[in-house]
Amino acid sequence: MNTIPATVARQRWAQTLDEARREPVTITQHGRGTVVILDADMALRALAALEDAEDAAAAEAARAETEAGAPTTSLADLAAELGIELR
Repeated sequence: MNTIPATVARQRWAQTLDEARREPVTITQHGRGTVVILDADMALRALAALEDAEDAAAAEAARAETEAGAPTTSLADLAAELGIELR
């Protein structure tokens, strides 16, 4: 990952964008990373992967709670509570 100061990124904005299309670019201010610029498709894939990981972690936590004896609700009971008729 490339790292460049904000002043350089501003001065060479077109080049910074070109670099970010190839690999993420960290923009620094006062020597500290503040933002990362990356290709839009890569960002969307990264966000989707993060959401998938969060969903998997939540499912695993729910499974562990159920195995530990947490109360559960049947599909029929849930449908009845919501006023949904199951076929």
